[in-house]
Amino acid sequence: MTESAHAPETDGTVSRPQPDVPGDATLHRSLGTWRLILLVIAAAAPMAAVIGIVPTAFALGNGAAVPLTFVAVTLVLGLFAVGYSAMSRRVVSTGAFYSYVVQGLGGIPGLGAACVAVFSYTVFVAGALGYFAYFCQAAVAGLTGWNGSWIWFAAGGWLLIAVLGHRRIDLSTRVIAVLLTAEFAILAVLVISVVAHLGRGAFPGEAFSLHAATSGAPGIAVMLAFTCFIGFESAALYSEEAHDPRRSVSRVTYGSVAVIGGFYVLTSWVTVGAVGSDRIARVAAQNSGSLYFDLTTRYLAPWVTDVMAVFLATSLFATTLSIHNVAARYFFALGRQGCLPAAVGRAHTGHGSPHVGSAIVSTVTAAIVLACIASGVAPLVGLGTVAVGLGTVGIIALQCLASIAVVGYFRRIGERATWSTVAAPLLAGLGLCGAVVLAVSRFELLSGTGSALTNSLPGLTLVVFVIGGGYAVWLRSRRPQLYLRMTELMTTDPST
Repeated sequence: MTESAHAPETDGTVSRPQPDVPGDATLHRSLGTWRLILLVIAAAAPMAAVIGIVPTAFALGNGAAVPLTFVAVTLVLGLFAVGYSAMSRRVVSTGAFYSYVVQGLGGIPGLGAACVAVFSYTVFVAGALGYFAYFCQAAVAGLTGWNGSWIWFAAGGWLLIAVLGHRRIDLSTRVIAVLLTAEFAILAVLVISVVAHLGRGAFPGEAFSLHAATSGAPGIAVMLAFTCFIGFESAALYSEEAHDPRRSVSRVTYGSVAVIGGFYVLTSWVTVGAVGSDRIARVAAQNSGSLYFDLTTRYLAPWVTDVMAVFLATSLFATTLSIHNVAARYFFALGRQGCLPAAVGRAHTGHGSPHVGSAIVSTVTAAIVLACIASGVAPLVGLGTVAVGLGTVGIIALQCLASIAVVGYFRRIGERATWSTVAAPLLAGLGLCGAVVLAVSRFELLSGTGSALTNSLPGLTLVVFVIGGGYAVWLRSRRPQLYLRMTELMTTDPST
């Protein structure tokens, strides 16, 4: 059985075998464009990224030029969106990265990508839950004086996410809509207040100068900027639940890159103006964790700072919920195409949700958190930083692989090479490949620890990829019909 055995026809569609899955294998279509945008933006955690990552980029990266760095990274991801959107109009599947890599590069790297996706997103959920528990504990302690264990906050967040993940996706979007509006609102008020106080001085031209861009460590700033966008690529995961997937996935991907990128550029630029171009790197290094809380107290009021602490916790909850939903859909996709037990690929008859996949993610997340509790690992610099950093490496690697797959797919179906099918995805792939190299080589900045053992963990991503690819090789040799079904099942819209 050769890789070309499941090549698409020239119109980009594939004959889809019927899945041998008991029950309903179709997710409920309940997502319009705006709901999709909410899910995608929430996954990127804009407020948490601004408060937690941007100050580190100021301190360890290229200082005042961080806004320009965000412009550059937004452009790279915009190029990624070009090819990703072109692919989404041809391949409608909850398998997203997996389906794209299968269609563009074949079943062996495709199953490798599937394993990396399941591993990376699930680990990311556990890390994000650690972040949520830590900052929720801090917010409650600041408001009430009660300094309860982070374990209780982790347990409460885990339980609520498990319930929401089990139910129909539009319930999650309602919760996320409220939380996302709150986090954008408070940072928007801060930006407006700084501009009102400083006028044009809030937008220093030095932030976009060549001298600033090449100062310090631009590579570190680029790596950290890429981590701020993790989750924006998740629109394709919901394509089977979208009302008009062939249009909405493209619109949401472009819109999310523009909104998230513009938000980061504006916020970081105003921050440089508020602190001073010549002082931002030094001040951020001295007050990395409290930079935005200090600015809020200075330009707004102390009570607003307390509110910001609460919204930071809710932002992390929205992120954890969004990535949980992403991971659940990867499990669902793998169950539906035969890589996992068939029950995993069964949608809930009432909610139309991937409830079994959601339960698996909840179970694995609980196991990771409990293991960290038993071994005394801290929720922030430990569970949070290491797990989120490890997940980030895998997700950026998947983005890079997907960009290459776009080129391979359109070449295989014989479509004429264009900007959207060759040039843009190749340029995006180069940029994303560089981001992967930076993330792996400077993993200590993501993990927050100098432990050699911890900082070797990104190697697990390659191990997982090889295991998935090896399983595909075994299937192609020993069970060719199942291999063919696995590599075709998620390549077209189930409704067609």
